[in-house]
Parts: sequence; structure tokens; C-alpha cells
Amino acid sequence: MSLFNLNPKESPNELFGREKELEELIRLIKARRWIAVLGPRMVGKTSLLKVANTKLEKAKIKTVYTNLWGAKATNGLLKALARGLNDEKSLLQKIKDAAKRIEGVSIGSGGIAISVSKKPMTTIWDLLETIGNQAGDCVIELDEVQELAAISGRLLKLLANIFNTHPNIVFVFTGSMFGLMKTLLEPGASSPLYGRSPAKLYLQPFEKELAQQFLQKGFKEYNLTIKDEIVNEVVERLDGIPGWLTLYGNNVAVRKLPHKKALEETLSEGTKIVKDELEHFLEGRDRQAYLAALKAAATPARWTEIKGAVEIAKASTVNDATVYRILENLKAAMIIQEKENVYRVDDPMLRTLLLTSQVT
Repeated sequence: MSLFNLNPKESPNELFGREKELEELIRLIKARRWIAVLGPRMVGKTSLLKVANTKLEKAKIKTVYTNLWGAKATNGLLKALARGLNDEKSLLQKIKDAAKRIEGVSIGSGGIAISVSKKPMTTIWDLLETIGNQAGDCVIELDEVQELAAISGRLLKLLANIFNTHPNIVFVFTGSMFGLMKTLLEPGASSPLYGRSPAKLYLQPFEKELAQQFLQKGFKEYNLTIKDEIVNEVVERLDGIPGWLTLYGNNVAVRKLPHKKALEETLSEGTKIVKDELEHFLEGRDRQAYLAALKAAATPARWTEIKGAVEIAKASTVNDATVYRILENLKAAMIIQEKENVYRVDDPMLRTLLLTSQVT
């Protein structure tokens, strides 16, 4: 698979610039430490997990990758877990006889099938208990764990029970630093996981030089020579975010688009992706206030400027606590960054979306 393939990477020789993070992730897993992989979207968290899984497989450690995007409630988690188990055939083979006896679970030629369970959290516990008893050392990856905020109380109790009874199961969490993830990493004294918070592993966008090397190596795979000034422009416009660099490289090397058209298409495709993700984030929130804060931060802006923008949008006075909560939620979701009291939208696609008024 080339660097510019749009699918998550799975082989170690396909992963670029994350050698230290990969080594640390595997070290922590082998030490049976739970881990939270943090970073903005499109920075490569899923690729890191999938490459780690390939290496762990060689060490006879089973992995279950669970994509929770859109899962929301308990039944969503249960179905996502079943899909992950069906992808890990060797583990499924070990647990299938015991899993047949679990309420709401059936085993067929396609693997585990889930019916509507009256007690889905009990079904999840029974599945994890079966894995803990039958599968040996195992890693369960909950990707986009913030999606489960609505069931965080029950899920934390379940995780605490797994922690206490099955040390052979290691959980890896990815997602934004709010909701359930924040509770996992900063558990209060009343939390079932108090004193057991996961280790943090941060993924940052590539520094300028590394981003340049990424593009140059990717183009070399296609026997293409791209001028340094073009590479520099792309790195500058896309802020070193691996996912967007990959999309641009694919537009040039695979779709054979000229530079300006490739960059234009990258920005167009990227803004569609971040628009869907922004709409997902805004569900259940004060859309008017959050968008006003985001549009101000796209320039970027100081706290007083953001408060003023929110008040203009709401056509009323807004108290400081409300503005503080909005900004903290945006920071936790890794949508904005704060540096020296200035708030900024880092993702170039989101900035483009906000500054061109493509979202209202």
C-alpha cells in the first residue's frame, strides 16, 4: 500500500513518521497498561492502531478493533463490538461455543449476530467475560469513544469490573478529550476507575520538515518529481495533517490532477468531510453560539472577541460561564487550540469551511 492510499495503514512499512509512537503503544500494551490515543481528526490514530495490531498479532496477542462512530447507546456499542469480533477470526473461533450461550448472541457462518437484547450491557459484559476467560492476552480498541457519552456511567462500571477481573484484557481508547474520554483520563474520587486512568499517547500533526519528507517519499513511489516550492505550499496550506497530505498526494499521483486543481479538490473534499463531522459535534448543542465562537476563532481571536461574536449572534448578553464552557468543549474536542490567550482553528479544512460561510 502506498503512502497516498486513502485507507488506514496496516503494515509497519506503510506507517510514516510514527515509529516512536508505535513503539510506545506496543510497549504499554505488552505491559498490560490501558492507553488513550489522543489527537485531532485525520492525524493518523486509526492507522497507528491497525499497524500496532499487525505487530501484536505476531506476538500472539489478539486485537479487536471497534469503530464507535455514531454508536451512541448501548446497543450501538454491542453491535460495534460484534463487528470487531467478526473481523478477528482466530479469537472468534476460541469463544464461539461459549458465546452461543449468551442472551442476544447467535453464531452463524458470518460470525456473531446480535439480536435486540433486553439487557444489552449484560450481553456486553458476558461477551467480554467470555473473551477474558477463553482468549488469552487480548486488546480491545474503542475508536471514537466519546460517542458513548450517554452511557458513560454504566460503561465505567463495566470497565472497572474488567480491570479487576481480567488483567489479560487491555483497552485502548481513541477520540476527543471530552465526554467519556475526559472522564476516563480525569476520573474523580467517585469514579469506578479512580486511580486507574489510562496512559496518554498524543499524536500531533507533522512538523514542516517531516510533512515535506512525507510528500516527497509518497511522490517517489509513483516516480514523480514535484518542485520544492509546490511541496512547501501544500505543507503550509494543509498544516502538516497526515490525512489531508495523503488526500492531496492521492489527487496528484493517483487521479493525475495538476497541482492547483489537486489542492482545490483536496480543500473541497476535505471541507465536505469536516462539515459532516462538525454537524455531528453540534447535535444537541447551541448551534448559533458554537458557530459564532468557531467563526471568530478561525481568524483567530481572543476571548473578548469570541464573547462579542457570540453575543452578536445571539442578539443578547451572554455570561462569561457560557463562553468559557463553549471554548472548553471546543478545546476538548480538539477543534480549537489556545495559545497565549488566543484561540485558533488549526484544521485548514475547518478554517476554509468557516471562513467561506459554508455552514450556518
